[in-house]
Amino acid sequence: MLRKTCFRLLCLLMPAFALAQQTTEYPNDYLSPEFHAGRRAAFREMMPNNSVGVFFASQVRVRNNDVDYQYAQSKNFYYFTGLEEPNSLLLLFKQPVTILGATGTEFIFVQNRNPQQEMWTGKILGVEGVKNKYKIQNVFTNDKFTASTFDFNTVDSILSLYKGEGILSKYSTGDQLSRMAGIIDNVINSGKKLADPRYSTNRIMSALRGIKQPEEIRLLEKATLMSCEGHNDVMRAIKPGMTEYQAQAIMEYNFKKNGSEYPGYPSINGSSENACVLHYVTNLRLMKDGDLLLSDCAAEYHGYTADVTRTIPVNGKFTPEQKIIYELVLEAQDSGFAACKPGNAFGAVDAAARRVINRGLIKLGIAANEQEARQYFPHGTSHHLGLDVHDMGPRTLQEGVFLTVEPGIYIPPGSKCDKKWWSIGVRIEDDILITKDGHRNLSASSPRSVAEIEKMAKQKSIFGK
Repeated sequence: MLRKTCFRLLCLLMPAFALAQQTTEYPNDYLSPEFHAGRRAAFREMMPNNSVGVFFASQVRVRNNDVDYQYAQSKNFYYFTGLEEPNSLLLLFKQPVTILGATGTEFIFVQNRNPQQEMWTGKILGVEGVKNKYKIQNVFTNDKFTASTFDFNTVDSILSLYKGEGILSKYSTGDQLSRMAGIIDNVINSGKKLADPRYSTNRIMSALRGIKQPEEIRLLEKATLMSCEGHNDVMRAIKPGMTEYQAQAIMEYNFKKNGSEYPGYPSINGSSENACVLHYVTNLRLMKDGDLLLSDCAAEYHGYTADVTRTIPVNGKFTPEQKIIYELVLEAQDSGFAACKPGNAFGAVDAAARRVINRGLIKLGIAANEQEARQYFPHGTSHHLGLDVHDMGPRTLQEGVFLTVEPGIYIPPGSKCDKKWWSIGVRIEDDILITKDGHRNLSASSPRSVAEIEKMAKQKSIFGK
């Protein structure tokens, strides 16, 4: 009992230790140049002979008129470079080649310095900045990449994901990204084959990105702890008369307070019947006494995102019906945790959680059979997590895999069951790292049990209660 009490206390104190006040002028815990170099080397090891990998930076996206969305880098390009600037191209060769008088296996083409533009949008690294900061072998300005820069007929295959990245659309005259993508597109359309499926880009990237390295795990730990702080503060502050968007504001305040650059995905804060909409992001409803609030919200930190969901009573106390459904979901999640072992199939987690929910819904009379039960739990239990909230990864659990475990039950109004269950939507989601001997729950510092949630609901928040 003492050991369990100490563990719970440690979980609650972990954010205070892990999210210490920044002491340097700017954050200094980004992925290291050595990490990115190691990932490029690992990619080359998995490439077929005489091939080239082609990776583009993400495009600048227009929000409206002359206002752009805040720039978000292509995750694969970031994984290999760390560079967060647009209009850039990375070429990775299996064997050394010579381009523009330089010989090597990696070449990057980046934006040129432009003092006038930098006065408006901030410093551009340029060739020398990229060389110094990211230690990439050969760096050129993007205007140097033309149709004659390299003869792609000399390689046997091209590995790239540019087709699905939307970078061929020209947003403005002289868009260097679209121009460079057009050159690659012409090469492929003229008969150059993409890599054999055994060496497909998706296959290689899933193998690499699906196994998290120590530097990545440290960032994921921070993102997850930031997320838990947000959920815990919502538990303390929530009360009837608040709106869903006010809960969202409290959540995201905590993310930003701790250094998160963005939410990892649009925040879901659904109360009452809105909790039964899986990706509800309107967040406008006024919450009432007796409602449940489902909050699926998480922080992104240095490119890596958590994904945490908690379902809590707005008045701080579960009703008997809410408690029954909640504890059924909690039991299912615990069964999913038990399946998080190296060597298990990825689908074993879903199978374990679904067995519990199917059996429970049938016993409660909410569903007549497993097919009907599926209507109340329509999504999978797990997905990979990392640079993307639905990340790449292997179909077998192994050390370094990072995944969610998120069973749920959703009973919208009008369902074919007793009305006492209507408008109950419950999801509990935690972020799990597969270890050598089992797993570790990185989001354990946010309460999951009915008793612990109701206890935290009695605590004070800076937002009052």
